[in-house]
Amino acid sequence: MKAHIVGGGFGGLAAAALLIRNAGMSGPDITIYEADETLGGGFFLTGDANSGYNLPGSIFDKEFRCALDLLGKIPTQANPDIDVAEQFLTFNREHPFDDRTHILDHNLRRVHDQRYGLTLGDGLRLAKLSLTREASLDGQLIEDWFSPKFFGTEFWLLWSTQMGSLPQHTIIEFRRYLNRFVYLFPDLSTMANVLRSQFNQHEAFVQPLVAWLDTAQVNVVKDVFVSDIEFTGSDGDMTVSRLECVRGGASVSVDIASDDIVFVTTGSQAADLSAGTMATPPGPPLNPGRSWALWKKLAAKHAGFGNPDAFFGDDRIADSRWVTFTVTTTGSEFLDELTGLTHSGAGSGGLLTLKDSNWVISLSIFEQPEVLNQPPGTSIWWGYGLFPEKPGNFHPKPMHRCTGEEILREVLQHLGLKQGEPKTEKIVATSICIPCNMPYVNNIWLRRQRGDRPPVVPDGVTNLGLLGQYVELERDIAFTFEYSTRTAWEAVYRLLKRGPAPPNVYQGQFDLAAVWAAAKVFLGLTPV
Repeated sequence: MKAHIVGGGFGGLAAAALLIRNAGMSGPDITIYEADETLGGGFFLTGDANSGYNLPGSIFDKEFRCALDLLGKIPTQANPDIDVAEQFLTFNREHPFDDRTHILDHNLRRVHDQRYGLTLGDGLRLAKLSLTREASLDGQLIEDWFSPKFFGTEFWLLWSTQMGSLPQHTIIEFRRYLNRFVYLFPDLSTMANVLRSQFNQHEAFVQPLVAWLDTAQVNVVKDVFVSDIEFTGSDGDMTVSRLECVRGGASVSVDIASDDIVFVTTGSQAADLSAGTMATPPGPPLNPGRSWALWKKLAAKHAGFGNPDAFFGDDRIADSRWVTFTVTTTGSEFLDELTGLTHSGAGSGGLLTLKDSNWVISLSIFEQPEVLNQPPGTSIWWGYGLFPEKPGNFHPKPMHRCTGEEILREVLQHLGLKQGEPKTEKIVATSICIPCNMPYVNNIWLRRQRGDRPPVVPDGVTNLGLLGQYVELERDIAFTFEYSTRTAWEAVYRLLKRGPAPPNVYQGQFDLAAVWAAAKVFLGLTPV
């Protein structure tokens, strides 16, 4: 038996590792097919100190049970006696977030309300949603459940900038996030129980996992796009028989034996991303639509493969786009300005949100170095816009049409650093801002119904498992590498019937300590 894994993002890499660890498969019997030149999917790292880095932001929590279990068996590259999970958890214990200023208004005043501006009625409404059966929420939106006033609270701004939700997004995912993160309520502003990686996620998680798979002699084939999958049998008994691939412009077929298994990543939140420069806005993507093209073909063959059109396509971009920006700087002026303004040390402040920015810009200064070979004297910080479709306050055009310099100057203007002032011009002269247009990064929040995301193993398919954010798992939240890992674990377990079942998903609504801590916020018994 051999395993064929389509997609070298974190889900595909996790599937390969779990096949070895949980199912006892030999590394040489596993092949990963990746359409790009690099592995890691949304955990990318491009650029350098001279041209400017480009990387994603991401936050984590202690209940990433599948991912931490997997990474607990993967040694770090710096010290093989320390595993990746241990390094990650130790760093967060020793360097917790202490976000002293999370939200600033246009006058640079700290915004923070008792109970995050929520009423007891809001708390009761959230509690009702938490306990409502998900099956009854098909097609409903967050704005169907809450009043317009709710979306003007500090709570909503904290929640939406950390989790990604908008009023017009699905109530289903909002309910799942609510139940997963109820224990975070007392610390939403300080982010005290939110975790992050010690350095960028590609080097922290992807590279050690790839090195472990390489040691196990897993086959990795890059620059191969799997364009179609052929099946034998009828709808009730479909078996993958062939992968149709494109490599170097030539068509290649891979025959699949009847006892082989196939895993497919159905799409990517990093689909169609494109980066700009200080002088140019992000351009068109290199291979538009390629990320979900195979999923569309599978869905056309069999209704059990879900509905990719619920998440991808030009008509989905307006409610799913983010524009991120990564700033590489050789000066200290910006970091000194921000730490003085927020009273949070560099790397300890979590997010800073500029609430009166039309784009609703959020910033984060990383613990340095953020990149392992980052030159001394170089610092990296990062940000994104929650509403990039709107015109900027000082650059009246959508964020994805702005150059890196325009985005940087927009941020500086909001922080009171006006164009032409010596400090402002020094910051611009010593910084490289790389804008990154991500049109589908937030599409897991789009309105959906049951069946839009297919199950891990579609009904009537004998040897195919599906991976990633667009596969349906009960209770768990998407937009995380935990979700990718859990889909991989579920697929391996269901197809091969080997190894342990995945650990249960944490459900905060049944954690009495967490519920009481959240209730005390609404009752005014806990200062926040």
